Amino acid sequence: MLRNGTLLAFSTLLSLSLSAQISTGGMPYGLRTGLELSPVPSVHGVAFDAVAVAEEDARRAAAGQIPAYSRVLPVHAGLDDAGAWRDLPNGDRLWRLQVISDGALATELYFSDLFMPVNASLYVYSPDGRHVLGGFTAFNNSEDGRFATVLIPGEASVVEYYEPHAVRGEGRVRVASVGHAYRDVDDVAGASDFCEVDVNCSEGANWTEQRDATVRVGIVDGGVGAWCSGALVNNVEQDCKPYFLTAQHCGDGTSASDFNLWKFYFNYEKSGCGSGSSTSSHSVVGCTKRGASNDGGGDSGSDFLLLEANNATIPSGYHPYWAGWDASGSGSSGGVCIHHPAGDRKKISTFIGNTSSNTWGGVPNTHWRVGWSATANGHGVTEGGSSGSPLFNSNHRIIGTLTGGGSSCTNTNFPDYFGKVSYHWQSNPGPTSTRLKNWLDPQSTGTLILDGSYDPCGMTVGVAEPMEAPLRMEVHPNPATDGVVVALPEEMKPNGTLEVRDMGGRLVATMSAGSSSTARLDTSPLESGAYLLRLLGDGKLLATAPLIVVHH
Repeated sequence: MLRNGTLLAFSTLLSLSLSAQISTGGMPYGLRTGLELSPVPSVHGVAFDAVAVAEEDARRAAAGQIPAYSRVLPVHAGLDDAGAWRDLPNGDRLWRLQVISDGALATELYFSDLFMPVNASLYVYSPDGRHVLGGFTAFNNSEDGRFATVLIPGEASVVEYYEPHAVRGEGRVRVASVGHAYRDVDDVAGASDFCEVDVNCSEGANWTEQRDATVRVGIVDGGVGAWCSGALVNNVEQDCKPYFLTAQHCGDGTSASDFNLWKFYFNYEKSGCGSGSSTSSHSVVGCTKRGASNDGGGDSGSDFLLLEANNATIPSGYHPYWAGWDASGSGSSGGVCIHHPAGDRKKISTFIGNTSSNTWGGVPNTHWRVGWSATANGHGVTEGGSSGSPLFNSNHRIIGTLTGGGSSCTNTNFPDYFGKVSYHWQSNPGPTSTRLKNWLDPQSTGTLILDGSYDPCGMTVGVAEPMEAPLRMEVHPNPATDGVVVALPEEMKPNGTLEVRDMGGRLVATMSAGSSSTARLDTSPLESGAYLLRLLGDGKLLATAPLIVVHH
């Protein structure tokens, strides 16, 4: 895996009612009522120049930059200057717009100003209605108004904004640009090379927790979209901070506004070994840079980047695991790398020899050198898109993050190089405030080894062993004022318990769910804000749902 390895493909989205990102689900009004699309105005992104992009990609490869999969093209269309409004019989209204990037294999939308008032909702879907994202609500509002969607197959998508009469004129929707994906989006066989090993093959049987910590990272940097890998990591305070560890060269020079458009995908993996379904629906959008190696991507240090998701809480339905780490400087005899080569579904690469201390740039002993082993189902290596992926030691803790190397399916004996967590800790150039220690051990306790957890801050149940992803409950209305009706799943245990937790994980309300198919929850005592509903039964987490409470 050279740092300028080839990045090829990405998956199609799940279809119809399964919605991506943190959203309330459901179906958009236009699809639910069968409204025609013919009267919906269209806007086109700036024309995609394939020749110029090919030339720029060649320059990026020569410079060792992350390979690109898309270009972000200007659109600039909002409620006041594009699309069409439709008044509804009950006094509410609907705004729709079709965004097109001619010739794209898939598109993703970038919003420069998105504000959802109470009970308003936003959906983005393919014109044929097979792929639906949303509903996005006030829960998705951010301080700077920026927002981004995941990929929708095809060259067009429909934006639908539903605005209740009570909040008429309060919403803001502006699409600033469209991501034009141009590389192998529909390659359902996968983008990575032939020797890679799916994480749910037998090689990954003892690494399920580490699998659940590893994420695909969707990058936006100066109008270019690209893939890296990373991991959700624990910290000494064990407060469930959504910290992601990846490589500096994945975001070297990235602006704060572009970081707000990065996406982190959980559970993007085949359900089986070599086959099975996968989901790209478990994602969070937007992050803030916290720590970095300040070394030009390994030129004079260990090449790390620590990001904090702008969403305070990772949804429990994503089954997130906060990985442990070892900053003691000890190597390992055997271990694995879990990663997303070429942005593909999650893979696992295995080493059985010893790590050796090595140099990547001009400073000695900043990296671990690793060689990969043949296993039962292949000979895992790394590729473009694997950058930033975690190297787990034999004790299942992260000891490095991938910078690059020479491994490939045709050069399986070539080594790869991982920046040491022990060097990340406090040895890189730049301000002390950007050292990894400053964020993962902010009270300077001296801790150098920390285990991972599904439950570092006590927000989930049954964390000692991996568990099935909780189901999603339907909640209406959402946002709520005085109360909501919660539709409980059929799998509910008799006399389950319904919890309400705030975004810091604190329990603020609880009630018996009873034995019926619905439960009514009084939200009038709750303060305005975002909450997480959790249904528990027999000591297990059965289902979750986001809840937004807004009091006038």
